[in-house]
Amino acid sequence: MHYNGALGFHSIDAPLGARYWFMDQKLGVDFGLGFGSTPAPSYDEDLSRWTIELGVPFVLKSWDKVHVLLRPGFVYESQEVEMSDPPEPFATDDETTIALTAELEAEVFIVDNFSVSASHGIGYFKVDPAGGGDSESSWSTFGADFSHIGFHYYFFGGGH
Repeated sequence: MHYNGALGFHSIDAPLGARYWFMDQKLGVDFGLGFGSTPAPSYDEDLSRWTIELGVPFVLKSWDKVHVLLRPGFVYESQEVEMSDPPEPFATDDETTIALTAELEAEVFIVDNFSVSASHGIGYFKVDPAGGGDSESSWSTFGADFSHIGFHYYFFGGGH
């Protein structure tokens, strides 16, 4: 058993996150937020981006220090894109991506109340490009290597 509530993240695209377990730690909810900016290649301006991630982990199997989870998820991502070329005035538009995912995640507790996790799964992705072009839909499998491992440190909310 560990505390019910944790700070940490599931995805490096939304690293400001939390996980909270309900129902005797069998059903949880994940939330992640990410944001940032990069310089526009042609102008002295910044292009912003942000991501929101939501997930609902279900414990499929649990041992002393390991949970195997099924995790349906939703991701919304917005990226500002440069739409003009010099010497035109600087103009931007947003490219957005929506993802619906289903993952198998292994959450391993290294010590009490601290876990690392990795996952793989399948997702449906819809991209609405900047500039009003036609949206594109796709699906693919995905996974994370050792440099994309999530973590949670549990320190609040009963259950311990």
